[in-house]
Amino acid sequence: ETYWTRYGGRKNRILASLYMVLSEERRREIGRKQFETYFKFGFVRNPWDRIVSLYERTEALQLKDKMTFEEFIDWIQYSSATCVHSSPHRYQLDWFVDSNGNVLADFIGKFERLDEDWAFVAQKLGITENLPHRRANPRARHYTEYYTPRTRDIIATRFKVDIDRFGYEFAR
Repeated sequence: ETYWTRYGGRKNRILASLYMVLSEERRREIGRKQFETYFKFGFVRNPWDRIVSLYERTEALQLKDKMTFEEFIDWIQYSSATCVHSSPHRYQLDWFVDSNGNVLADFIGKFERLDEDWAFVAQKLGITENLPHRRANPRARHYTEYYTPRTRDIIATRFKVDIDRFGYEFAR
């Protein structure tokens, strides 16, 4: 039983059955063609700001009460993307590329320009809704105040791919 047969109704059950009759290569080609018709988009965030946000999160990782920010940076530096919390260790670019490194997204917006970039996405999708936004982790300090020169350099090295690809800098 598949998602199609469980939730899709009679029409989609028939489509799912026909889909399964096709050769695997043909199914991949149909999937590729369908995928190409979608407007694919996502958002990235300044790596230094992103790491502070991950540290300050009140849900999921919940590491703030267990380690200092400097220890958190060391954890990111020395642990791997195979650990139980792999998200902080991955490049954001990984979310937008295939196994050959080809960018699959049609548009990659920046969190720092969220309203402006969302307006572009909404226009492409033909919608008028504003993006609901709340500050999930209000902080009193700017992300730059969390870093020492050593921890700033660790993040610069660890996320060089994102920094170079998306043109990020550590704010002064």
